[in-house]
Amino acid sequence: MKKTQRKERILIIATGMLLLSILLMIIVIPGVYTRTLLNENNLGAVIGISLAIIFRLIIVIWYISIIKKNRHDGEIRKTGSILIGILLIIFGLIYSDGAFAFLDNKDILYVSYLMFTSVFCDLIASMLTFMAIFLKSQKIN
Repeated sequence: MKKTQRKERILIIATGMLLLSILLMIIVIPGVYTRTLLNENNLGAVIGISLAIIFRLIIVIWYISIIKKNRHDGEIRKTGSILIGILLIIFGLIYSDGAFAFLDNKDILYVSYLMFTSVFCDLIASMLTFMAIFLKSQKIN
């Protein structure tokens, strides 16, 4: 009998980190919308952040399906997990570009810090996913 609980816990923590990243993105939206452009609302940045949230929600659903399959089969599908890890790295790097862009705006400096924290959460979730893939199963005596 194989013990797969450790892999499952790591994937659940990675999912939680991704949900924290989404929460930080939602917190950023009001500041980006009202305070980035003079006398205007920045709808373009809100659309970009909303798309980033939607992509991450799709990945969260993907994580949940992997966890369910892991409970049923006992094995993690490596191809899907590697793809999730790579996508999270790419999305994190794209989102860090926006964080650097808002770093120059001194009125809403907290937006840049929250965006960098969100990127950090994405990268941690990616590392945890890779760690769960290459973790060996333990046998129960």
